[in-house]
Amino acid sequence: MRLRETSPADLDVFLSWVPSEADMVLWSGRTFTWPLDRGQLETYLQNDQRRYWTGLDPDSGDPVGHASLLIDVDAHMMRLGCILLDPDARGRGLGRGLIGTAVRTGFEVTGLPVMKLGVYAHNVSARRVYESLGFRETGRVRSTEVGGQPWHALEMERSRPS
Repeated sequence: MRLRETSPADLDVFLSWVPSEADMVLWSGRTFTWPLDRGQLETYLQNDQRRYWTGLDPDSGDPVGHASLLIDVDAHMMRLGCILLDPDARGRGLGRGLIGTAVRTGFEVTGLPVMKLGVYAHNVSARRVYESLGFRETGRVRSTEVGGQPWHALEMERSRPS
């Protein structure tokens, strides 16, 4: 999977991939409020501590995913987040390609020793992908409520490859 910097032109495509509040929270935690709109995404892209990437379909070159990387040099770590995949692209290995490329790129561009992320416990397919890429649960759990139901976010991390 090839990544390029996310541009404002990508935002309407991303919006089309997030049809519900539950989908929004699954993608971004509590970064945004429902209903999600272009203005929130434009503000999101303005954080200088983050890198924003759009993943491109290897065959068509069309956007099929998004990932961001929060870089905290002082804490010697980075946080992968806001992983979003076009619902029509699921089941083709593109999510793993997006995340794997984002992980490699993150370690290459920062030189930092640790990458962290959060994933909801019920998002089993995402957890499997993260584990296959070397992430391990830290034991830290955060909870939030979505649609009147508790959602538990697991913290995961991995070290820089040797």
